[in-house]
Amino acid sequence: MEFISERTAYTMISDTVVKAGVSLFNAVKYIYMIGDKDFYNINVKDIFKITLKNITDTTALYNTGIKLDKERCKEMNSPEYERVLSLIVYSFAVRLPELKNIKTPSGSLNDKQIRNIYDMVISKGAGNYENIIADDFEDIRRMVKLGKPVPAYDAEWYKSYIYGYVPALASVGNRNMFLLGSCDILFTLFYGALEEELENLLNKLSAQSQN
Repeated sequence: MEFISERTAYTMISDTVVKAGVSLFNAVKYIYMIGDKDFYNINVKDIFKITLKNITDTTALYNTGIKLDKERCKEMNSPEYERVLSLIVYSFAVRLPELKNIKTPSGSLNDKQIRNIYDMVISKGAGNYENIIADDFEDIRRMVKLGKPVPAYDAEWYKSYIYGYVPALASVGNRNMFLLGSCDILFTLFYGALEEELENLLNKLSAQSQN
């Protein structure tokens, strides 16, 4: 695929992935917070709607006037939980080979371009702590090359990490079940929105290179 500036394009694409990771990380905290005292006052659908409307706006939920309360999210205020952000971004990064399926007027990304974008995302802090995420960049690259369907994105890795490393969120209770159940839906919807965002960005970059 042709770009006016490959470096600029890689930066824009990698920034989109990272910002999306931050947005999802924030949304999960909001969902956990409203599972406390605001359960009947704030509709979780509103959290979904705001988050999915612009997945790269990392301050969208802050701008609603609903402020995160550290005390009400204290179970998430730990180094163990903070790793979730790095894991989210990594879980997006390993699926970057799927960008090869996007056709633009100036062609599709080749393997080298996708690898460069992946490396840039990893350099921005993405990581697979204790190999929690089973998906692998090279495995997904081979699936795409062979035309095989890539397994759907879901929250299973997130739940596995919580069960193993954040026991305060793993105990059986209404609030934790609300959190994990919401993540089952949100993670899948969010990744679909990220795919759409990246396709729009690639088409925009392609159009710029044609002018």
